[in-house]
Amino acid sequence: MILTFPLVWIVMMSLKQQAQVMTWPPTFLFRPTLENFRVLFDIAEAGATSYGTIKVDFLTPITNSVVIALGSVVISLLAGVPAGYVLARRDIPLKEDIAFFILGFRFAPVLLVVMPLFSIFQTIGLYDTFFGMIWVYQVVTLPMIVWLSRSYIEDLPKDIEEAAAIDGAMPVQIVLHIVLPLLKPGLIGASLLIFLLAWHNFALGLILSSTKAPVTVALLKLLNPGVQFYPVMAAGLVVTMIVPVILIVIGQRHLERGLTFGAVK
Repeated sequence: MILTFPLVWIVMMSLKQQAQVMTWPPTFLFRPTLENFRVLFDIAEAGATSYGTIKVDFLTPITNSVVIALGSVVISLLAGVPAGYVLARRDIPLKEDIAFFILGFRFAPVLLVVMPLFSIFQTIGLYDTFFGMIWVYQVVTLPMIVWLSRSYIEDLPKDIEEAAAIDGAMPVQIVLHIVLPLLKPGLIGASLLIFLLAWHNFALGLILSSTKAPVTVALLKLLNPGVQFYPVMAAGLVVTMIVPVILIVIGQRHLERGLTFGAVK
């Protein structure tokens, strides 16, 4: 109950008028209104409401976030699963050092990465592009996939792969037809997890994008000096929660399996 109260409060605020939001003590009995969502999606002119003359386009940032998050997941899976397999099954020099080096990017301060990239992106033309955003989001998503897939693969009995090799299967066939099907529940859960990480990322999109900005950055447009836009901001937060909530509800079983897969031998 305590954990869900902030979410309920945000939903209530998104359905209130501006005057009702600013009253104290707060009002729990009120007539709901969808005007905040109309303003948010630019269906109604903000000048015709009590919010001032701001006009907000919120559908484009949502589309940007979906493209960037899905692209980040796909690229991370294509690059991270093979890397996790090599780190789990192959005896290579400095294997643990390489693994911790990759993990180090996950914990590095974002500004340490994004500030040099801003100048580089401006020079090579990747600033405010989907390709550039998906590429830089690998700093957030790729280390997670590498470590999760490595843990999942280490949890699989190696005897299965050895038996397939004795039967004449090539290494690529072993990975495609044996390892990946067994990893499916874990990879679905890991994909949902890194999708949420990419969806909620703020700093990278703020500095490295403009028209291709994700939805988390678009929320800043609602913080206009001199205009109290709290109900519309709450409506924006509700909208940003819809996609992650749908994914979590659909993939809850796989998410639970993915978070526990590899935890116990």
